[in-house]
Amino acid sequence: MNEQTFWEILEKVNQSPEEPNETLKSILAKLTTDDIGNFDAIYTEKLKTLWHWDNWSIAFIICGCNTEYDFLDFCNWCLVQGKEFNIKLTSKPDDLFDYNYPIKDSLPYPYIDEFDLVPGLLFEELTGNELPYHQVVNFQPKGKRFKNKPKSLKENYPNLFNKFWKKD
Repeated sequence: MNEQTFWEILEKVNQSPEEPNETLKSILAKLTTDDIGNFDAIYTEKLKTLWHWDNWSIAFIICGCNTEYDFLDFCNWCLVQGKEFNIKLTSKPDDLFDYNYPIKDSLPYPYIDEFDLVPGLLFEELTGNELPYHQVVNFQPKGKRFKNKPKSLKENYPNLFNKFWKKD
């Protein structure tokens, strides 16, 4: 398992009409247990890269994300969008205002619940052993905590703010 294969797997998940967790499990089940473990390690590394206050502020603007677990589900969704999306997210996030975000109950819903757990659960199912647990949620995000004031958010991400910010 290398990074290119990792992104190819996530691209297949993203293109599948099936539920993302089941799609990932189906793809990983065809690999060796070493590859499943390596996929999990790369995934965790990528999650830790996204675990940043700047990205949380973007999630807050788009979908009101305000808990660690929602932010983790947002990061899961971001990773499934692929390498190019993630490069833009970390370099020019305001350019993502016109991305095709999923909608649920008429609101943006860029979340995938428990996607990060799939490799570990599958590995345990196949081997009876657990993969090393990589904590992400129990750490403070990197960077400086964002100000959730509309003026600050609009100043930092005008395109995202103008598209997604809902006035009460």
